[in-house]
Amino acid sequence: MVAGVKEKTKENEAMLLQGMVLSGQVMESTFYDQLTGQPKPGLSVQLTVLDVETDEKYQCQVSEGFTTLEQLKDLRRLGQAIDIQQARVQLEGELPPKMASIALEVRGIKGKGGFHTLKCRFVQVAATV
Repeated sequence: MVAGVKEKTKENEAMLLQGMVLSGQVMESTFYDQLTGQPKPGLSVQLTVLDVETDEKYQCQVSEGFTTLEQLKDLRRLGQAIDIQQARVQLEGELPPKMASIALEVRGIKGKGGFHTLKCRFVQVAATV
């Protein structure tokens, strides 16, 4: 499991991951509207992070804390068209640099068998939400 500091909140316990970015990439995926069946392209950020406390390496999907991702969510809510390629280029420019120190709040774990991805958000985002 993820090493780190457990911090109690009123709702639940948050697992914090103090890490160093080894790499990052923007992943493109297609979701389908449940009502219309129309394809909806989407983007997500995948970071490979080294836990500075345990030297364990984790795959982290970060869904909050990037300006471009927030803008895409707003456009989607408003039903506006999205230029996915332009958004991808913008998002790639927002990725943290290699070897950058980051603090992530682990919000969940997804995957099966030996392949797990931590669903995370930046700690500063958690503090402002």
